[in-house]
Amino acid sequence: NIYSEDEIRDIRQKFDEMIEIVLARGDHNYSIISAHLKSKMVYDIVKNPRIVDYVSDLLGENVVCWGAHFFCKLPGDGKIVAWHQDASFWPLSPSRTVTAWLAIDDADTGNACMRFAATSHHDGHLTYQKSAEDEHNVLNQTVEEVSRYGPPVDVVLKSGEISLHSDLLLHSSELNRSNRRRCGLTLRYCAAAVRAELDWNKEGVIVKGTDPTGHWADLPKPSMDTV
Repeated sequence: NIYSEDEIRDIRQKFDEMIEIVLARGDHNYSIISAHLKSKMVYDIVKNPRIVDYVSDLLGENVVCWGAHFFCKLPGDGKIVAWHQDASFWPLSPSRTVTAWLAIDDADTGNACMRFAATSHHDGHLTYQKSAEDEHNVLNQTVEEVSRYGPPVDVVLKSGEISLHSDLLLHSSELNRSNRRRCGLTLRYCAAAVRAELDWNKEGVIVKGTDPTGHWADLPKPSMDTV
């Protein structure tokens, strides 16, 4: 548990304003990426010591946040997130990123909470297929026959709580068949020793310790909110 009911209510209200702007201009409900560069609120969440302390337990004393992305499943939006490993999408080496998934709304099996394939992160990088169009996958990769890698675990969260997962852990979410929204903010943290290609290091923020090599940009808090 990270945020109190009052705290997460304020965060949710600000997100409601963000998604309203995004949808009004014709963008889709999964399009708010690099949110720590656009929102003072998200920047503060990224640096929240209550989250960073948990992440640092796993990654060490020098920690960078390089990404923040809202995954907002609207009621009946018809999209799944197929089984995948985050590391397959990211130009980072070595694979040493932890995602803190902050529940903006309550997330349960009724509104398509995340599912983990328990212990699958011990199997290294796995073979995936390009997603078929009829999967209606938010992403573009699908790992098949996931039961081989561990039993599925439903990640039920109350708003204000986080889950943590490795970039090699298989995870997914089903269709949201409910009349409730399910929004989560993914915060991507890595050890400062990780190297990023394709200029991804330019979106980094040091949240604990230092970056002795100066590889990560360590961006300041945005001076104004944009979406």
